[in-house]
Amino acid sequence: MKSHTVPRKLLDQFAYDDPVTKSRRLYRYEKDRPVLRFASARTATRWDGHFADPTNAEKEEELELRLKREFEDPVNDFLETMGDASFSWTDERVRVLTGYIRMLFNRSRARQVASGISAKTKADALRTVLRDEQAINALTNRHIASIIENGLSIPRGRWSPKQDVKQALMRQIAQHTGPDETQRDYIQALETMMSFPDETMLNGGWAILHADPDHPFVIGDAPVVTWERTAHNTLYFGIGFARPNVEVFLPVSPTACICVLPRVERTRKVQRPSPVDVNIAQARFATQHCFTNVCSQELDAILQPHFGKMRMGIDGFNTNHRDASKLLFDILMNVL
Repeated sequence: MKSHTVPRKLLDQFAYDDPVTKSRRLYRYEKDRPVLRFASARTATRWDGHFADPTNAEKEEELELRLKREFEDPVNDFLETMGDASFSWTDERVRVLTGYIRMLFNRSRARQVASGISAKTKADALRTVLRDEQAINALTNRHIASIIENGLSIPRGRWSPKQDVKQALMRQIAQHTGPDETQRDYIQALETMMSFPDETMLNGGWAILHADPDHPFVIGDAPVVTWERTAHNTLYFGIGFARPNVEVFLPVSPTACICVLPRVERTRKVQRPSPVDVNIAQARFATQHCFTNVCSQELDAILQPHFGKMRMGIDGFNTNHRDASKLLFDILMNVL
């Protein structure tokens, strides 16, 4: 099944009516390649098996339908008007856009790739715990205590609780290094994110940025972008949605872009971003392509140095600041 990572309705906002093909087309920008004129708005961000679940063949279609019904359709009702002077924010529009932006972020190929990094991090953390004799002894004692607390009988004979713990860890390592783990982790994360709202976004400040039609916004294949701007006007891309000073952007047409300031700690005054700032971020987050409705060598020159510079899970949205093995050990101590 071919699924869209960027909803077709949103992508079509950036398309033009091509007189040659008599269809909606996009100008496609890509690293080290000339601008392509005839990219199809219908297939540009459509990928086979993107939402496939290795354990449930029916899940892919269910997810696609749920994404459309719960997240896309409510926004599609007013998406085309977001660049109009008459557009107004309401609590309901903010609510549905919060979910829409959250799902756009999580349904991208960039987020899918990051699941592979997440699976490797988990497996490496498990290996670290497995090699740590002190940690194994603590988990073993916790395992024995759990058996007693639950009123179970201590096995007799040549039972080795320490071996039980080691075998359980090895089973977890095998699971997180399996060929389907990246996709399984991705689908699980996607479903989790569908289940609850992002309160920092929901209660943040919302605005529309505008661009000149001759110098438009582009939309990348990972279109929800974030940054923190320093006091020296340097942009750090790939900042988590709950981090201090984070700013969130989603272009919705060549002349309009949503700007969200989540309700987080802010230690400096927010500067109004330029369309160039947003376009640079779109290129940095892109797995492969950016799109818009004009062919511009000036725009291509802006995008080219930045394509793919923000790799999710590596350059941004990573957990490098956390000790994964300690975090995992603490979790295991609580579940045993």
